[in-house]
Amino acid sequence: MLSDEQIMYNVADGDIRQSGLLYERYNVLMYNYFLRTTYDQSLSQDLTQQVFIKLIKYRTTYKNENSFKSWLYRVATNVRNDHYRKEKSLKNRNEKYSSRQDDTYNPLEKMAKSECEKQLHRAIEKLPNDQRQVIWLTRFEKMKYADVAKVMQTTESAIKVKVHRAIKRLRVEYMQLEEM
Repeated sequence: MLSDEQIMYNVADGDIRQSGLLYERYNVLMYNYFLRTTYDQSLSQDLTQQVFIKLIKYRTTYKNENSFKSWLYRVATNVRNDHYRKEKSLKNRNEKYSSRQDDTYNPLEKMAKSECEKQLHRAIEKLPNDQRQVIWLTRFEKMKYADVAKVMQTTESAIKVKVHRAIKRLRVEYMQLEEM
């Protein structure tokens, strides 16, 4: 079985058909990544498709020094940022979703198996977007700090600080929910 990196090299060399293998391996991860950061199923589907379109379009930018997964998450982050830049409403979206109190569909609620997990996911929702992203990548995707640094275009030590601050804030948010 070919590694993701080998497949991507083949795609970069012009064998576009092999991008289907990468799609099969990563479309669910990308969709879940967007769903956790946008809370919008339709938008998450659109952004996921855009990632794989960009994968093909920018296939020659993939370099040996990056793992495929970190490169793909960098593309995904750029796609999401481009979308919000075009909308000029990132702040409004975050406020809208962090303050919602209705009983509409919430994918985090469905995925949580226990009340504790539900509460943790509600606390994660309250985090700012960059802190939610760093928690998602390091804890749920189990990416190394060095790879997350490449995704977020910063240094590894900056990621360590972001993770520390995100966990500290998450602890506060979690405790506040517990007091309710």
